Amino acid sequence: MEFRQLEYFCTLSEVKNFTRTAEMLHVSQPSVTKAIKALETEFQMTLVNRRQRKLELTEAGKTFLVHAKRLMQEMERTRQDMNRFCSDKRGVIRFGLPPVTEAYLFPEFFRNFRRDYPDILLDVQECSDSHEIRDRADKGEIDFGIIIGGIYEKEKTDLQMMEDEMVVCMSKNHPLAGHRLINIKELVHERFIMQQPNTYQYQSVMETCYHAGFAPVVDLCTSQLKTIKQIVASGMGISILPRFVTMTDKNYVCANLEPPIRLRVSLYWGLHKAISPTDQQLLNFVRTYTQTQEFKEYFHQN
Repeated sequence: MEFRQLEYFCTLSEVKNFTRTAEMLHVSQPSVTKAIKALETEFQMTLVNRRQRKLELTEAGKTFLVHAKRLMQEMERTRQDMNRFCSDKRGVIRFGLPPVTEAYLFPEFFRNFRRDYPDILLDVQECSDSHEIRDRADKGEIDFGIIIGGIYEKEKTDLQMMEDEMVVCMSKNHPLAGHRLINIKELVHERFIMQQPNTYQYQSVMETCYHAGFAPVVDLCTSQLKTIKQIVASGMGISILPRFVTMTDKNYVCANLEPPIRLRVSLYWGLHKAISPTDQQLLNFVRTYTQTQEFKEYFHQN
């Protein structure tokens, strides 16, 4: 089985015509016919029903199409990945982001990275949470991603960018709005607006509440931080969020939490990833940038 045979078969399954397939692929019709027959000979079964006026795949052909498309996708990922090692091509890094960092940490990161490395393209892909980023990076579907976890959750293939802590977010009219420090037990009767259950925010807040002797009442779970903040500002609930996502907001107030919930923001890459020269440039940038006074002042890091 050859790659061109898969390409011919997938195209034929879409256009359902040998002549049109050959035209689209800029090859002769006999080449397409020969490639399909070669596949059928290899598998010893008919993949394409040629007896009907409109060409259709057989049941075996439909099954093979699923595998053929997957192989084509993997081949394309392989080609893109190997291009990273070509010094004469523009570097491309597939970069995964969880919603909590997308509008807060990443824009400043990207602005500075773009300034220092204008020839490297970041192909940014939104992921639902840090678990998805780890999974996709381990599978080689992305090169790097930003993950959030506990301060002791150091992994072999991550690089710390910053540490932060959770803060209690509430409306300006909330009874606790004037407090600088709020004990988690004071929130026992509150209605919580949370991120999705797989996130570090949700899991760490739940664990802290359980240790304090109560199960929080969760009115809403959403990946949209803007929605969480709007509901909090309206007085319909409270939330506990990383401090760095609340720094520029003025329509609600925040207070420190007791006991504190610390978190760690890191750059993660796959367990078996081969670091290309382009990858190394990103790693070098993160190591240097996160130690600059500019970064520490912007994110209030001491």
